Amino acid sequence: MKVVFSSNTAWYLYNFRKGTIKRFIEKEYEVVIIAPTDKYSYLLKELGCKINHLYIRSNSLNPVHDSVTLVHLLSLYIKIKPDIIYNFTPKINIYSSLVSYFFPRVKVINNIAGLGTAFINEGMKKIFLTYLYKLSQKRADFVFFQNNEDHNYFVKEKIVCESKSKRILGSGVNLDFFKPTKINKEDHIKFLLVARLIEQKGIRLYAEAAKIIKEKYPHVEFSLLGPIISNNPFAIHEKEIKNWEDLGTLNYLGHSDNVAEVLIDYDCVVLPSFYREGVPKSLLEAAASGKIIITTDNIGCRDAVIDGVTGFLCKPKSLESLLEAFYKVLQLDYDSFVKMKIGARELAKAKFDENIIIEEYLKTASN
Repeated sequence: MKVVFSSNTAWYLYNFRKGTIKRFIEKEYEVVIIAPTDKYSYLLKELGCKINHLYIRSNSLNPVHDSVTLVHLLSLYIKIKPDIIYNFTPKINIYSSLVSYFFPRVKVINNIAGLGTAFINEGMKKIFLTYLYKLSQKRADFVFFQNNEDHNYFVKEKIVCESKSKRILGSGVNLDFFKPTKINKEDHIKFLLVARLIEQKGIRLYAEAAKIIKEKYPHVEFSLLGPIISNNPFAIHEKEIKNWEDLGTLNYLGHSDNVAEVLIDYDCVVLPSFYREGVPKSLLEAAASGKIIITTDNIGCRDAVIDGVTGFLCKPKSLESLLEAFYKVLQLDYDSFVKMKIGARELAKAKFDENIIIEEYLKTASN
């Protein structure tokens, strides 16, 4: 049976769906990748996938570019003749589903991993995207959601049927790869933010809080890990990051394909996001690694932490609330510190194990 995994980047499929892809290959499915070619395409090929380049501009609303993407998807599906298509990332969920109307016998499974910036505020963009989702998701045989809010919204707006959709907790995490290391509470605690460097992830708020805290706790360390997204209108630019480094506010670690290794040196992972998240992968990985989590009481983020047990929730866009969460971590005694880290790992084992998520995808292939 021929199965397509389609996304707006090969990076996403390799970093977020590698475990799922490997399991499908082990089950003797023929796995075909459709995504723009980059260095991760070759890593996916090494896993045993067949690679097909896709022309797509993820952040563009230019109808000419999008028409080219639609035609390209159509030609690829004619060539590949898939039995099942698994779609990931917003534009692919919409456009691949629309093209699939030409292939009524092909099973289409979509994954809604958060709704992004367009659904934060009311406006024409939200109305237009809601219309596109309504048009496209009726073609899907099944739709996975990563949080209840998005699932409930799509059911309420009659974009999907409740019987043909389900909420799962993110993309899961490999518990054998992300695991706790020796707990060693030193005089200073190390905080780490892992995210794409865009404004909605709360990067500037994190830097502002770090500056204030270091005035009182000069030995506390703050670091930032993630790629600079230069083509995004909300990007945090290199010049601003360099300024934070020069002031001694935080350390920028660049981008890494081995987050597990970076996490070893940190005590607490922070994500003050006001983005409409799915369930952030960075928080699942942090929990699996036994890290205390600080994140916002926001869609998707709140699902990755038990407030006061495995970490602390703060209000979105609130510096005061974020500072309060930081101070709670800094003031933990040793026993509470250890208990919280152990609790994070236990939560990951109970809810975030990628094997739970992979089994859900395998069920949709066999049903």
